[in-house]
Amino acid sequence: ENLGPQLMAAGVIDYDAFMSVMTAGGDALSDHQVDILKKGSKEQIVINAENAHFLLNFFWAVGLANKNTILTDGLMVQYSDGQIDRFASTGGWTLATRPVTDLYASIELIPLTPEQQAHVEEVAAAIYRPCCNNHTLFPDCNHGMAMLGLLELMASQGASVDEMFEAAKYVNAFWFPQQNLETAMYLKANQNMDFTDA
Repeated sequence: ENLGPQLMAAGVIDYDAFMSVMTAGGDALSDHQVDILKKGSKEQIVINAENAHFLLNFFWAVGLANKNTILTDGLMVQYSDGQIDRFASTGGWTLATRPVTDLYASIELIPLTPEQQAHVEEVAAAIYRPCCNNHTLFPDCNHGMAMLGLLELMASQGASVDEMFEAAKYVNAFWFPQQNLETAMYLKANQNMDFTDA
């Protein structure tokens, strides 16, 4: 995939600003992550503690810029009062070279078939975030927008609904470790269910 180069060429990602934020957060980019931004990558995505912050910011940019009816016709527009940049997921994206209002849902990065779109909408409607308690169909924060971008990419590559839910569970475990640990402990104590089986 050449998502990184497309995002940089469109001004969605300012490379220097992205590097600066990641380094300031203690997550300097690896050579592989730099290549994802500058050259793209066809490698399978694997999330771990070392790259979770990078993937959060990268897929935030993907979800924000990708033209999709979830953004153009959905709850973001309905609740924006004409100011799409009023949300954390939009106004909070400060790593671009252009205004976020110009970038929002502006690029056909990940075209989807009607079936793939239906899969994204089904899964997005059921994935909530503990930070906002909203589902991914209303991606009003960075985590929601990043999850949307990830789901769109997975759907475009033929992932099933179950595969998308499974990936989202583990991605959220890295993005919200404390809340997911509490959930895992609750499931084990009250339902004798391991997190892997949930």
